[in-house]
Amino acid sequence: MIQQLFASTRVAQHVKVAALTAVLVYATGLNSAESVSLQSLDPNEGVRESGAQLMSLPMGLNALEELTESTDTILVGVHGYGSRGYEWVYPLQTIDNKSTSTFFFRWDFTQCPENSADAFVDGLETILKEHPNVTRIITVGHSYGGVFITSLVNEWPFDVASDFHAVAAPLAGMSRLTGSCEQFLPTKILSHIRLFQWRTQHELDGAFRDLEIDPQVVDIEGSLAVTLPDTYRDRRLGHNWSISWVAEKIAAEKR
Repeated sequence: MIQQLFASTRVAQHVKVAALTAVLVYATGLNSAESVSLQSLDPNEGVRESGAQLMSLPMGLNALEELTESTDTILVGVHGYGSRGYEWVYPLQTIDNKSTSTFFFRWDFTQCPENSADAFVDGLETILKEHPNVTRIITVGHSYGGVFITSLVNEWPFDVASDFHAVAAPLAGMSRLTGSCEQFLPTKILSHIRLFQWRTQHELDGAFRDLEIDPQVVDIEGSLAVTLPDTYRDRRLGHNWSISWVAEKIAAEKR
């Protein structure tokens, strides 16, 4: 009985420590990957399972690999509304290279983007403080995730070169996603920031084609808007495939 009591006490203590650790991690906005690593993800037959692993990560900025002394670029993928994660496996692995450390940002897409902004910024701030050799941040946001990352441009606090890639993002607003959330479109793009709008073709995108007006089309002075082709790998280039197409373009520029 006494042994059981001690065992229960130890379990309770472990639970309290784990809970406190979770609170501290969330407060910094940065999580350390445990069982999910970039290289363990399968872009082929196991892509659905790998996607589920990404979406099971805790809320916040999750490291998919360790930062090393050679890391000079941070890559962050930001998922969209209702994502199942599988559409991210190939793109993240494609953009990643020896000088890049890759992260995946989990956020509550049922809330307005600004509710998760602090966790994103705080996580990056922690990384930059600990790794001053980082000279570039690449952020790729898909769909509603593209709305999220674009909302950060105006108040971006980091002076390192920063690229924002909004892929198939309803930046003009989309009632079932943005609802009553305020739209924070950039009014200024600083010289060390590049903002890319990668737009799928309206009639080919399953998320937008039933809408009378294409929600991707919005004028942001200083951004670069690119319309994607109609096919990719002999398939219709729709909503989820768009990240893979863009990833190959980003990777080619990095070489």
